[in-house]
Amino acid sequence: MNFNIVSALRKASASSIALAAAEILAVLVVGFVMMVPDKAHAQSGNVYGSGQAQVYSQTEDAVVLQVRMTRTEPTWQARAAGTGVGAVVGGLLGRKASNNSAATVIGTTLGGLAGERVTTAMATNQAQEIVLQLQGRNGMPARVITIVQPAPFDAVAPGQRVFLINSAGTYRVVRALQQPVAYWR
Repeated sequence: MNFNIVSALRKASASSIALAAAEILAVLVVGFVMMVPDKAHAQSGNVYGSGQAQVYSQTEDAVVLQVRMTRTEPTWQARAAGTGVGAVVGGLLGRKASNNSAATVIGTTLGGLAGERVTTAMATNQAQEIVLQLQGRNGMPARVITIVQPAPFDAVAPGQRVFLINSAGTYRVVRALQQPVAYWR
């Protein structure tokens, strides 16, 4: 038995070709997203990832100049995965509701849009944008930097003394204790 894909494509309707292309694209998007490694980071300002435990961290003294509440959005990988999953589910529901290719294509499209929106809504987190003035070291002048720290976080206020901690490339702002502590300077 010979199967000729060219003749099968010529006999197929445009809507069934579009449906097959949409389903293949959705599977490829989900597969691609799963293959792309995302750098592991802690998910909040006061939670450390396993790669950040027992790692030397540099700490700097700082003073909070300004704090503003903001939001962080999900990565493009998470949004693409939501789109792919939504497209597959929408296509299956469209096919099941009506054995019509147009309904399947519409279900795939609407499912992809809904999947992306649901992923964005669920993975958007509250964050605080903190403007810090770092104390100069060894005669260096003070400098001003900004850190966006996702929730949950320690709330800080302008004028408050804090520490800026760099753990394996992830920066956090941690409130300094108000207790007198002896340390070398």
